[in-house]
Amino acid sequence: MHFFFSTYAALAIALGATAANTLRERSSLHILTERSTSPLTGVAAIPFFDLPTLVANAPHAANPAIVEAIRTTLALYPLAIDGKNFNALGQLFTSNAIANYSEPLNILTPLSTIQSVLRSSLSAVTTQHVFATQLIDVLSPTSAFSVTYYTATHFGRGPFLGLTVTAYGQYQDVWAKQSDASWKITHRNLVYMGPLIGNLTIFTFTG
Repeated sequence: MHFFFSTYAALAIALGATAANTLRERSSLHILTERSTSPLTGVAAIPFFDLPTLVANAPHAANPAIVEAIRTTLALYPLAIDGKNFNALGQLFTSNAIANYSEPLNILTPLSTIQSVLRSSLSAVTTQHVFATQLIDVLSPTSAFSVTYYTATHFGRGPFLGLTVTAYGQYQDVWAKQSDASWKITHRNLVYMGPLIGNLTIFTFTG
């Protein structure tokens, strides 16, 4: 097989660009990791104290289109959970995603486990998830980090109708751009910001 000089030059440029992009992405993750005692892609949550400086100073200029794509994708989460369409979580998480949902669910991986555990753990109740404070940092053209405050209300069924349990917390998510140009979560930490409020017996309903 013969290549002309121009072909070699094109290959060299392409390889160089790929290597540069990879280095920039690793550098972005490294810079943000330096600002916290917990790595972005670890299963330990980022401490609340670190979040203001961690999230507000991303080394990559934010592309509004990327930010909106991530925000729109994340908005599917309440719709999937509250609608009990757990298969739809495949639109948010990569197939090998790692999610630390804290006790009692703890670390869930891969996507199929996230889907099955959330389905079973919420089978006794109906829910309403509401998002509030949110920051999305674009770390590179193919990676991002977001923090989203949530309130999740769980409604009792059957003999527990009228009783509720409310959770207050935040989702800390690492995002990666996919080959089809969509954005999905590769790592999630769910962090409770207070105790569960309500009557936990609603989760014992088996009807």
